[in-house]
Amino acid sequence: MKKIMIIGAGDFQLPLVQKAAEKYQVILVAPVVGEAFLPYIDKKYLLDVRNKEEILAIARQEQIDGVITDQTDIAVRSVAYVAEQMGLPGIGYETGCLFTDKRLMREKMEALGIPVLPNKTVYSLEDGLKFYQELGGTVIIKPVDTQGSRGVQICRNAEELEEKYAEAERWSSDHSVMIERCATGREFVVEGLAWNYEFRNLNCGDTLYFNLPDAFAAKSRIFPSTADAALTKRVCDLNARIITGFGLKQGITHSEFIMEGDDIYLMETAARGGGVFISSDLISLSTGLHTEEYLLDIALGQQKAFPEILPQQCFCGYMAFYIPTGKVIRAEGMREVQELPYVHRNQLDELKQGMVNTGGMSDKTTRLAIIVSGATREELNARMQTVRDMLRVEVETEDGIKGLIWE
Repeated sequence: MKKIMIIGAGDFQLPLVQKAAEKYQVILVAPVVGEAFLPYIDKKYLLDVRNKEEILAIARQEQIDGVITDQTDIAVRSVAYVAEQMGLPGIGYETGCLFTDKRLMREKMEALGIPVLPNKTVYSLEDGLKFYQELGGTVIIKPVDTQGSRGVQICRNAEELEEKYAEAERWSSDHSVMIERCATGREFVVEGLAWNYEFRNLNCGDTLYFNLPDAFAAKSRIFPSTADAALTKRVCDLNARIITGFGLKQGITHSEFIMEGDDIYLMETAARGGGVFISSDLISLSTGLHTEEYLLDIALGQQKAFPEILPQQCFCGYMAFYIPTGKVIRAEGMREVQELPYVHRNQLDELKQGMVNTGGMSDKTTRLAIIVSGATREELNARMQTVRDMLRVEVETEDGIKGLIWE
């Protein structure tokens, strides 16, 4: 039986681990491995997923046949490194770095002649303030290599930049911070597929944000986009130009775009499937592609041709919510929601009466999500509202009793 190493053990890596366990021995590497993974793995190693040298040593010791991850950025470099060092199928370490470093992304796009928003990567608050004086206006500061929007913040003036800089810096592996002009237009998300350096877009969706001052996170991502065909084509054509220009050999891609006026700019792209079950469920619902099977096959050198992609099969998306900071004193309706035929993978098992939430609402990592589908956008919207109505949750907070935060 072949042996596959999977790096990462968050909620969104579970579908890949489950699929791998059907055919292969699974070696799982992550700093924490929850109970949900235990029935599906043969061995676990508790390590920081960025520790590529130790992971490589384990991979050699275990004599693995392939290595892969999905729906997480921070493991991409280690996967690429291990594959390259062991002569296994992969994207190459240099490409892995390109897809996980926002500074390198923008430098590469400039080399390709693709416009980028005004930006600069700085290594100190002093340099950041100097650049801000040149740029002015509203900016976004972000660690160059984080995930889950950790440390990503909007700054409207120099005082806010000074106040928020340390939070961005602490999430960056080399303490560098990108300062970039803040665009304010429509946002898109595009999933894509690469095989043997050939690339195709899979689907293009809309990104909708929470209306919260400190939460830089989407409340939902819906496929397909409601944009007209001409605009959708512009977004997808730009995505294809970027991924092809970046030289990605194989895998799933996840890209996020924003408009400023009539111009479209890349916010970030990743050589892995979209998180919040976009890769594992929304791609499959949209196109019929069995993402986990494809990822495992390319990691093990078993994929022999570009997989079949179907036209858009339905409207689908994730709907996310935050739990207010406090103690959950009522939690009802979760099982009923999970039994709905149009509700797919979800994180409702984590929502329990008596739980105490201290995670706050500063980034994507503290959301919980539900995958929903419908025949039309109108039906999808109605079904999402049904789910909201069925979940009866009350949280005791310092400011009184509150419900789930959907907007």
